[in-house]
Amino acid sequence: MGLFTRKKKATEAPTLDVRDEPVIDLTDGATGSGDAEKKPEWGFPTRCPECGDFGYLDRIDVVAEVMYQHCPTCWAKWETPKSATIGA
Repeated sequence: MGLFTRKKKATEAPTLDVRDEPVIDLTDGATGSGDAEKKPEWGFPTRCPECGDFGYLDRIDVVAEVMYQHCPTCWAKWETPKSATIGA
């Protein structure tokens, strides 16, 4: 019965040469301080007005066009209207 036959071992394992692959840089070209000067954008969290750390977007009221956010560092809460992000 040949139900359980062993697979033949490959004589040579394929190798992957990564030296010729291009390097992809995913940074924006900023050294980390570029986020502080970044303009607020509708639908994305903004900086905390109290401590300046990154905010957390809790919800968006699409009828009133207001973003509700909080800071996980200092627990401050704030609202950002859409008019504050357009043309900023």
